[in-house]
Amino acid sequence: MANLVTTHRTSLQGEDVIVRAVQYFTNEKWRAQSQSGRVATFQGKPPIPWFLLFLTVIAFMCFIVPGIIMYFLVIRRVYRFVNLVVTANPLQPGSEVVINYPKHARRLVNTFTESLPPLLVSTQA
Repeated sequence: MANLVTTHRTSLQGEDVIVRAVQYFTNEKWRAQSQSGRVATFQGKPPIPWFLLFLTVIAFMCFIVPGIIMYFLVIRRVYRFVNLVVTANPLQPGSEVVINYPKHARRLVNTFTESLPPLLVSTQA
């Protein structure tokens, strides 16, 4: 499964962005794996598709061996830990936030980046 990357510029300093990221993502069922002044890594599990769950239950009801095969080959492979990494790179007036995340966390990352104050660059002559 390929990860997606998004970049956002904010007026907050890097440490403040990381603190906000830890508070936000831990409230959304992501477990903080590591944290430093510029990088925070979170660990979570993707949702299991209902169709695969349905097929596994049907396989268990038909016969035990197909259910066990479905469980080990499909469900266990899909339901593994994935990482979400938030990196804050310093800029002169604020910081640039780079988030590397799995596809199923797209909506969560979008709401986090929208909650950050934007970087307002004033051009004075």
